[in-house]
Amino acid sequence: MMKKKILTVTLNPAIDYTIEVNNFAIDAVNRASASRRDPGGKGINVGTALSQGGFPVCLTGFLGKSNIDIFLNHIKVNSMEDRFLHVEGPTREGIKVVDPKNAVTTDINFPGFMLTEEEIARFIDLFSKIVSDFEYIVMSGSIPAGVPSNIYGELALIAKRSGAFVAVDTSGEALRAVIESGAADLIKPNIEELAEIYQELDDAEDKDSAVGALAEKLLEKVGMIALSMGGDGSRLYSKSGIYDVSTPKITVKSTVGAGDAYLAGLVAGLASDMDETAALKSASSWAASKLTMFGPGLSKESPPFQYLDKINVFLV
Repeated sequence: MMKKKILTVTLNPAIDYTIEVNNFAIDAVNRASASRRDPGGKGINVGTALSQGGFPVCLTGFLGKSNIDIFLNHIKVNSMEDRFLHVEGPTREGIKVVDPKNAVTTDINFPGFMLTEEEIARFIDLFSKIVSDFEYIVMSGSIPAGVPSNIYGELALIAKRSGAFVAVDTSGEALRAVIESGAADLIKPNIEELAEIYQELDDAEDKDSAVGALAEKLLEKVGMIALSMGGDGSRLYSKSGIYDVSTPKITVKSTVGAGDAYLAGLVAGLASDMDETAALKSASSWAASKLTMFGPGLSKESPPFQYLDKINVFLV
């Protein structure tokens, strides 16, 4: 069976400079045991995992011309298609300090490029022209300076009109705009990101009940809500029910990109016509594989399939 074509959108990509430091301490001299530079950005991470999972993937968004080579090489090596809009200046860089001994990661994210109205208009035109070639659209990550907060909502509406399945992973007012557009089939927030834009959740003492009530309301506008709960697994709210998903016991090397791998695995399952239970197992297994390695993509030494029988999905 031919796999469905997937387009991922990364408006604010980054070059991730990852440094390994055991027992990382603030206000102290720390010694790095290893370091690496990888092309990053949430949509790129999702696309990389999907491509390694056997799906035809195209990437779009913005890339700065002055440090573009690391991205172009990554796209070529992972057999993806480049439909990025190349703009003047550099793509931002970010620092990730990974403490493997304590299984914690500290992120320092720099601001992205400042885009002009003309560049934004050119991208929307590009997206509108290519979107009909894809059955699944995944939009992930933050929005660079100069871009209106409702852009994901606008893109979601364009994608929905083309008949695509639309998945979005973002936060703040960008997330609110996506929800209000009514065009998202899937969103992937965490509780803190929902509380940031919904005061009733932020004020609630019983967060679990408040999340359930809010999710019921949001399902009037979105198809599914994949709620990240960190080490406690995840929960999916859908029109067919509420599902809790366990996380397999593994030795975590890096949490960087695990949420992106989860989204990639969930989209992979849905795009393969799996039911929600099987798709959620796919999501959790892809995240587990990513947690065992540094850098983008899925682990070859610990591939997702080896975790499938260690994951439980419960209908709440």
